[in-house]
Amino acid sequence: PRTHDVTQRLSWETQAPLTVRPSEFKPFPAETDWKVERERMKSICLQCHSQAWTDDHFSNLDRVVFNYNEIYFKPVKILIDSLYEEGLLSRQDYFDEDLEWEFYELWHHEGRRARMGAAMMAPDYAWWHGFYELKHRFNHIFKAATDLRKKGKGHIHEAFPGKYQKQ
Repeated sequence: PRTHDVTQRLSWETQAPLTVRPSEFKPFPAETDWKVERERMKSICLQCHSQAWTDDHFSNLDRVVFNYNEIYFKPVKILIDSLYEEGLLSRQDYFDEDLEWEFYELWHHEGRRARMGAAMMAPDYAWWHGFYELKHRFNHIFKAATDLRKKGKGHIHEAFPGKYQKQ
């Protein structure tokens, strides 16, 4: 069926920090079954592409999602959470410490480009603007966390947008 609902036919929510199925996306949970939506999307692909090509594309997308979630997002999330628990990062203001920015960039920029690049068959975005940069950011975050643990205290940026605005 024709629709302007761009969320139809989605089997993954790739804009979320952790990629989840549409029904698991807490802000706007879908009331559909991702398997049904994937078959609908495949029917669109099959108008031009072979069954093998279409199946391979979605198999590759699923592997990209798995790799992003398991290799990049979850380990960094565990690391960041542990730094909060250790008192090395402050929960008082978000984005007032470098590692908070780095974590945001990891999932919001490189992570999204990797996942959406794979979903949209854009290998340059999936790889060079996605996973290649994701790996650099991942390594930087772990090095910065090691340095933070050695120093015992991180730098809190006193000036950042909105902090000193009069209410």
